[in-house]
Amino acid sequence: MSRGASIAMVDDEPDLLDAYAEYLGDLGYDVALAGSAAEFEALLARRQVDLVVLDIMMPGEDGLSLLRRLRSDLSMPVLVMTAVTDSVERVLGLELGADDLIAKPAEPQELAARIAGLLRRAGARPRELVALEHGTVDLTAARLLRLGQAPEPLRPGELMLLRAFAANPNRILGREELIALAPADSREAGDRAIDMRIARLRAKLRTEAIVTLRGRGYMFVPPGPKPGGPD
Repeated sequence: MSRGASIAMVDDEPDLLDAYAEYLGDLGYDVALAGSAAEFEALLARRQVDLVVLDIMMPGEDGLSLLRRLRSDLSMPVLVMTAVTDSVERVLGLELGADDLIAKPAEPQELAARIAGLLRRAGARPRELVALEHGTVDLTAARLLRLGQAPEPLRPGELMLLRAFAANPNRILGREELIALAPADSREAGDRAIDMRIARLRAKLRTEAIVTLRGRGYMFVPPGPKPGGPD
């Protein structure tokens, strides 16, 4: 589960993006990359973003055009990173809604400092993201994100269960412990009611990551390389 602020970087230079993403990832940020305006819009449809680092010069739709078109729908800070030295274009970037500008290629330390400053001013909360086989759960915003689909809200009971599992990956949680971590209302009280709640949650998420251990409880096994099984 990632707890760093979510940063989207939009640029058509993959080597540069990979270097920045590695540096920012080491600082605890959750970094997503997009090589074009179209890829960025697809990214926004499936996940929450706290800040955007946007290049101006890109093939297809350029960064200024993207900023002009989307700014009314983007509530997060936008840091424009550009090799353009023309002051007119730099001023235009600010007029279109960029929160800051930085010369490209930027030193990673300066880029990180600019990002941290913008996030502080925006008061961005750390995101809590859980990756599953068919989407991502944003625990902070209480919604399920799937590519090409509208975000789906999570009910309070579903959110509590997911928080309990995400905070205890690869660990057996018995029914009593799950009831304590994710209490239900009076209509769903009892040991067996937790089984029904988990079955409904699995179906909604379309996941096999919540594993049943007969007679022992449940275990959340995050998708990816699997650790050794339980004793």
